[in-house]
Amino acid sequence: MPSLSRLLMMVPLLFLSLPAARADAPETVTVILDWFLNADHAALLAADYSGAFRRHGLQVRLIAPSDPGSPARLVAAGQADLAVSYETQLGMLADQGIPLVRVGTLIDTPLDTLIAAPGLTSLKDLKGKTIGISMAGVDDAVLAAMLGSVGLSLSDVRQVNVNFQLEQALMSHSVDAVIGATRTYELIDLRQKGFDPVAFYPEEHGVPLNDELIFLAPRDHARDGKIVRFMQALEEGTNALLNHPDEIQAQAVHDHPELDTPLNRAAWTATLPRVCKQPALLDGRRYRTFMDFLRAQGVVHRTLDLSTYAMDPTDSTP
Repeated sequence: MPSLSRLLMMVPLLFLSLPAARADAPETVTVILDWFLNADHAALLAADYSGAFRRHGLQVRLIAPSDPGSPARLVAAGQADLAVSYETQLGMLADQGIPLVRVGTLIDTPLDTLIAAPGLTSLKDLKGKTIGISMAGVDDAVLAAMLGSVGLSLSDVRQVNVNFQLEQALMSHSVDAVIGATRTYELIDLRQKGFDPVAFYPEEHGVPLNDELIFLAPRDHARDGKIVRFMQALEEGTNALLNHPDEIQAQAVHDHPELDTPLNRAAWTATLPRVCKQPALLDGRRYRTFMDFLRAQGVVHRTLDLSTYAMDPTDSTP
């Protein structure tokens, strides 16, 4: 989820139509992004610029939501083919019985970070401190696991909901630390502003590895031909991005001038190693492990079979 600082960097609304240049009529795939266009979406842009979508007979429309909580709901309601979402949200949706499944991955490493004020060099230093959160339920589950890794609990800290004003709350000393910020945006932005934050990464403190950004599709349409071809094209686009990062970035900045800032350029470089190279491929063990973690933290309340919430649409194995 974006902080207010990230909102200020982005344009009010994004609607892109990535045309397919084939003689036969292309199929349209509508994708609701998780938020406004940023470095996390570089592989999608690369699949367009490299011609991968066109080669696979697709016309891809990217839509930035006015409400970052709406993408999954729009797909569930049949108003889009794919939503860019989060693995944590996938767990909550599956727990509620909403028939959406993971069909691909955009960013396959965690980005969430607990960022503390200078001088707080250990998680143990957070005892008695105030922690800013933006998403109750999700943030406190991660925070509980991280604190538990050093023998603390949520009762040892004070939580304050700062909405998405994470950077402002930290820099104004309203809180001693924030959770829910990302290492590829807020952490970089704070450093560029001269703040000297201390970063603690959840996966190093009791939280299992997970995919930061994933694609969700209706379960009944997860293996549709155009979804399969979308993932194949995205894999080709990702390879083009890794082979020609500077050229892809130059085109992205030309088409979207709002990306031409020191922060967005630094974020692009920081995000490249985190782009999923095989978007459709599903690591079932990893997904089960993270779902077990969510259940242990009380975010998910029942045992779920992997096939009900995640699949590789390109895998024809029954």
